[in-house]
Amino acid sequence: MKHMKKTVSVLLLAALAVLPLLPAGCGSEPPAIDTIREDVSDAPSDPAAPVSRAEPTTEPSTEPETTRAVDRRAESVYAAHPELTPLNYDSPALLPSTEDAGQAYIDGIVFLCDSPIYWLKLYELLKDGYNTNQVWTGPEGTMTLAYLRGFEILDPNDGALRTIPETAALRKPPVILITVGVNGIAFMDEDYFKTEYRNLIDELQAASPDTRLILQSILPITRDYIHWGSITNEIVTRANSWIVELAEEYGLPYLDTFSALVDENGNGKAELMQGDGLHPNRDGQTLILEYIRTHADPAALAAIGQPAAEAASE
Repeated sequence: MKHMKKTVSVLLLAALAVLPLLPAGCGSEPPAIDTIREDVSDAPSDPAAPVSRAEPTTEPSTEPETTRAVDRRAESVYAAHPELTPLNYDSPALLPSTEDAGQAYIDGIVFLCDSPIYWLKLYELLKDGYNTNQVWTGPEGTMTLAYLRGFEILDPNDGALRTIPETAALRKPPVILITVGVNGIAFMDEDYFKTEYRNLIDELQAASPDTRLILQSILPITRDYIHWGSITNEIVTRANSWIVELAEEYGLPYLDTFSALVDENGNGKAELMQGDGLHPNRDGQTLILEYIRTHADPAALAAIGQPAAEAASE
């Protein structure tokens, strides 16, 4: 990798920054070390407090059902492992298979993410490599869904710290792909999770109304993850079902990259994951980008200025 002088410090920070935050008083549960920020150990005093919200768009995709080549590659995994919450393959939010939308599609997307997708930057897989301006996250390379209200991310365009809505209002990207949630699901129930996720969507839509939002699944993990048990793929798939429901609620698309990385046992494919069990390796990240290109959102393509990708055959 280029920029070798950054490698040790950056990789160590990113690896440490993703461990899940757990609430105080959990007895034998792992310590709260989700991020390196010292102030994130204080959860919001009232996480369910109402905020000013934009009215959700409730209309689902108008794409004719007959043209939707639904990607069912993980259907057999769910059938074999009933402890996993199966994907709703009938959901209108689910992005179907399409022809490859190409590199220009990837180049038009901002990745608002926690650390598993942050590694797209570390592996230099996006435009401008390590200096890409397409990855938005905290200064340590991660962030936590439970603490995003008022949280300052590192704006890669100028290196300034700004809140997510401030950054969106200033930069107004055509497309934001949201991948958050693995940091938080160890202690967030459905209501807490959805409340914080709604706040994020509402703030983004209010700050940059013309930006197309895509909701991406949380990725599978392996049993090598240091906090396996506090987080499992049973928990991951349950949270992914909540994200699907939020996508339906807002009329937004859902990108099922979980299915691209899951093995027959319902865990992340070992050959696509780093040894920490949480972050996809270079091959895994490359496969994620391929999945994004071959499950292209028509509205995102339009926002980027590309023609719509043809639906692929099942």
